[in-house]
Amino acid sequence: MAGRSDKGEEKVSAQYSLFFIQRFKGKVLFNVPLSEHTSLKIGGPADVMAFPQDEGDLKDLLSFAGAKDFPFFVIGGGTNLLVRDGGIRGIVINMSEGFRDMVWQDNKAVIGSGVRLAEILNHCREAGLSGFEFAAGIPGTLGGAVAMNAGAYGSEMKDVVEGVELIGRKGQRLFMPRSEINFSYRKAELPKGALVVRAHMGFVKRSAEEVREKIRELREKRRSTSAINLPNAGSIFRNPEGTFAGKLIEEAGLKGERSGDAAVSDVHANYIVNLGRARAKDVLTLMALVRDRVYSRKGIVLEPEIKVVGED
Repeated sequence: MAGRSDKGEEKVSAQYSLFFIQRFKGKVLFNVPLSEHTSLKIGGPADVMAFPQDEGDLKDLLSFAGAKDFPFFVIGGGTNLLVRDGGIRGIVINMSEGFRDMVWQDNKAVIGSGVRLAEILNHCREAGLSGFEFAAGIPGTLGGAVAMNAGAYGSEMKDVVEGVELIGRKGQRLFMPRSEINFSYRKAELPKGALVVRAHMGFVKRSAEEVREKIRELREKRRSTSAINLPNAGSIFRNPEGTFAGKLIEEAGLKGERSGDAAVSDVHANYIVNLGRARAKDVLTLMALVRDRVYSRKGIVLEPEIKVVGED
């Protein structure tokens, strides 16, 4: 691992290398800055980043990690994620370059977890399939969207997901129908350590023009309220019941507040943007300031929606 001198880490790197050379079909990178793989453009290095191409790759990778007792962490599009400045030890499994299969039949589809939401939305728009319009403007891949039950404008992934195909941490294939998945606000309860590889989805047939118009309407609404051109990770805090986090933050006078190169967006107060050289510690400092100020002014405790991982 470039830039690391510890002999134990060098031995681990050699073990990783030998395994991947022999078995792994996908791309493998070492000592990778996570800032290159997250929408916030922030994050320290991952020891190893592997891009599985198919289920065989993924099973081999999980088997190897389990045998060596190496931790692993999964990312897709790198949205809704803050990686601390010390990075991530072990293996980062990046699902964005594999699992891109889509099989459509009438108003049903089986779609790989690496497919971007925009690709699914494009098909729905052309085919006149309704129910997914809320995804207009939401970045990221399907796997991450399912795992966090992504949503907007009163709709969520749970409304279109009929079941998920998983690979368990021991390599076993699983299927969970929607009735067995406990979907809640920005969360889907899946077996610990299991990875989403495909989602079975169902839509409602409408006229193509009707679907296009709904997508145009929601895109315009998003542009008018959150057209942010700086690196960001989407909403930082969950919406408390009965109100909106952005409204509370704005009313607390926090738009434009900064810590280093991290700033509360002037466009949408529930977004923190990277002005150029922000570090994770800047974002965390700003998040703490926002929570304290909102609590002191409004008596409401904001809970993070963004996932914070890695080492300081």
